[in-house]
Amino acid sequence: MTPLDSTLPPIWENLGLLIGFVFSLFILSFVIRDSWLVRAAQYLLVGVTLAYTVVLVWSNVLWPRLFLPLLTNPLALFDSGGQPTDQLWVGWLPLAAGLLLWAAGIDHLRQRFTGSGQPWLRHLAAFPLALLVGVGLGAGVAGAIQGTLLPQFWRAGQMGESLAGAPSLLLTGLLTLLITGGALLHLHSGQATGDRQRFPAPLRPVLSGWAWLGQRALWLAAGVIFARVFASRITLLIARLDTLFFSQQASDLWRWLLALVGGG
Repeated sequence: MTPLDSTLPPIWENLGLLIGFVFSLFILSFVIRDSWLVRAAQYLLVGVTLAYTVVLVWSNVLWPRLFLPLLTNPLALFDSGGQPTDQLWVGWLPLAAGLLLWAAGIDHLRQRFTGSGQPWLRHLAAFPLALLVGVGLGAGVAGAIQGTLLPQFWRAGQMGESLAGAPSLLLTGLLTLLITGGALLHLHSGQATGDRQRFPAPLRPVLSGWAWLGQRALWLAAGVIFARVFASRITLLIARLDTLFFSQQASDLWRWLLALVGGG
């Protein structure tokens, strides 16, 4: 018995497999044309996913890390020396920011239906929202720099140590430095901005060619990512079909349905 094994009775497992098969057909029918069955299956899938996410967030984050500590010791805002406690920073302030975001969201919905709202509430909610977005972007940018860009440049910069080694290592370092620099140059001053006049005239053709190479590298990377996503989705589809038609549980279900249709 593993945590992924189901403890439901066989009849409920078969019923869940049948419902999953029906909704899989609904969503797959989008290949033919869009219909209300496709949208209903998508809405149900999104709703169930959001509900499951809410339950996980409440049981694993909000209740044990926020509400339970506040209910256990609700007045621990400052210590005996008048200094803010950890509970103020990790408990009360996040709770206040969350309630402010909820209030601003409800006020925005009310304004859409009634035409009246409280602008000051949405202005106040901009501070926790900006903090949330800023922390997320900061963590993403720092992770990209520390985990991708710096290791690439560092590895390319070490190619001078392997000049006497295999030519493949030197070629890999040169290509890494060339493609990464070209991609960054295209994103900074490529066709999106067209700002190359500030560079010296002799360098403009070189920079244009380097940015052109970076643009093609970005196209290639996007194609590879799309191909991998497509391959992963085909793999999921094959696994889904294998579960629906060839697993032991599916075989029992199909035999039961055939017996029911045949009258036996």
